[in-house]
Amino acid sequence: MELNRARKKTAIQLMLLTAGFLLVIFIYFLNPANKKQEKILEDISDIKDTGSDIENKNIFENLEYRGVDKNKNEFVIFSEYSEFKTEEPSIINMKNVSCFFYFKDGTILEIRSKTGIYNNVTLDMSFEENVNMFYMDNSLVSDKADFSNENNNLIIEGNVTTQSQKGELMADKLNFDFSDKKLKASMYNEDRVNIKTSF
Repeated sequence: MELNRARKKTAIQLMLLTAGFLLVIFIYFLNPANKKQEKILEDISDIKDTGSDIENKNIFENLEYRGVDKNKNEFVIFSEYSEFKTEEPSIINMKNVSCFFYFKDGTILEIRSKTGIYNNVTLDMSFEENVNMFYMDNSLVSDKADFSNENNNLIIEGNVTTQSQKGELMADKLNFDFSDKKLKASMYNEDRVNIKTSF
């Protein structure tokens, strides 16, 4: 009787040990959830290997910067989408850009472009792709425009066309001086052309 009881106890222990062993094998080696997690970890590793550039970028939507330029004009620059690299946080790459310069005489210069770059240290700005500008009753279209805070001017280049009450002007390059708000126009193939006019 004692022998039967001991055998029964040993059999139960052996069954429990076997069940525990099988459970460990299932949980750690055969579980589909673990395989799925391993696959996810492999995919993340692949992304890290091939997309290390993505890890170094900070991406924002509806970003706005405000400041004052060298000539004490306030400005606001907006973008629907912005990004900058972690190792170069002062250079902001922007998409769907709107910029407003509020001059001390109460006039406003508005610049819109598809892409742009803003340096939040020097306050320099670059606008490219479908650049449109509006100042008082005047409008301007160009391929690109670069604002230099140090030089206090806006260099406008590429298929430049302006429209105002005084008529239409076409030029290769315009220089808009923020001090007196005058345009100097020039053509690359005619060095003598240098028209000074109000924008």
